[in-house]
Amino acid sequence: SVQPDMYPGNCWAFKGSQGYLVVRLSMKIYPTAFTLEHIPKTLSPTGNITSAPKNFAVYGLDDEYQEDGKLLGEYVYDQDGEPLQMFPVMV
Repeated sequence: SVQPDMYPGNCWAFKGSQGYLVVRLSMKIYPTAFTLEHIPKTLSPTGNITSAPKNFAVYGLDDEYQEDGKLLGEYVYDQDGEPLQMFPVMV
């Protein structure tokens, strides 16, 4: 996980409406799925989770400086679904 806890407001936030994150691993892997977790609406101080990611894509890179990676999937986080959602690799 990017952050160690789930307290509202204690998160890794993007500035603006778009952003990216690179996770460097110690060895080459072949992922089969990805999970994304956001606090549920019931724990949000405002009663909504409009800050939750919606559309996102996952790419595989050989290194963090690679311009074009291999698209592993494009997904949509369901704000009305479970807080922890799993997305299978599409490619």
